[in-house]
Amino acid sequence: MKQIFYPLPLNAGDLVELDEATAHHLFDVLRTESKEDVRLISGQEVYLAHTEQKPYLRIEKKLESAGQSQAAELTLCAALIKADKFEWMLQKAAELGVSRIVPFTCARSIVQIDPKKEAKKQARWNAILEQACRQSNRTSLVHLEPVCSINQLEAYKGEVNVCAYEKEDEHHVLYDVLKNPFSSACFVIGPEGGFAPGEAERLEEKGFALCSLGTGILRAETAACFVLSAAQYQLQANAAKDGSSAL
Repeated sequence: MKQIFYPLPLNAGDLVELDEATAHHLFDVLRTESKEDVRLISGQEVYLAHTEQKPYLRIEKKLESAGQSQAAELTLCAALIKADKFEWMLQKAAELGVSRIVPFTCARSIVQIDPKKEAKKQARWNAILEQACRQSNRTSLVHLEPVCSINQLEAYKGEVNVCAYEKEDEHHVLYDVLKNPFSSACFVIGPEGGFAPGEAERLEEKGFALCSLGTGILRAETAACFVLSAAQYQLQANAAKDGSSAL
């Protein structure tokens, strides 16, 4: 079922007028037909609606289930990289269930955001994230934090905290910190060229475990997908184990 997000509270019976961009995507790009069912997400609530004449939807009822649930809060702290690669990473991170993304700068960051253009950049990134959430049938949006520095990442720590580090011993791998059940995790991914001397060590002092992602060197955007995929796999494995032990 097609899905869209709506920013205002809703009630059964409401006639909702979509904004121009959302209406164009739903009616023209997706070729949604008249009276077709659509799932509408408003905050934490999920509604069943059907299409009327463009750009309107009629709310039929509130659904019992919120659909996809998130087993753990996953935070991705991602160093700024080239625009096309960063935007690709945002899309894939949303599809892989990330809860929050924290863009940051460090010594080897090639990309710097002009403070005067940051609001426009954030709006573009949020649009990419919303589209990815809609496409992947998520019922929650990704929370995007403002750009910060590497020295501020401690504020986003979770129960499990990992820094992907290409110079870490390959025997200290991601599984070592993900194998036990966790309710939240924070992953730090560096920029093109990796961390400058001392940066990873300072993160380790602040409680981030330095982990190898294998014997190869991954691009920053690939490393982000790797850690989120590993986290989702481990969460599902832990859930399956809990289910079988309860039998």
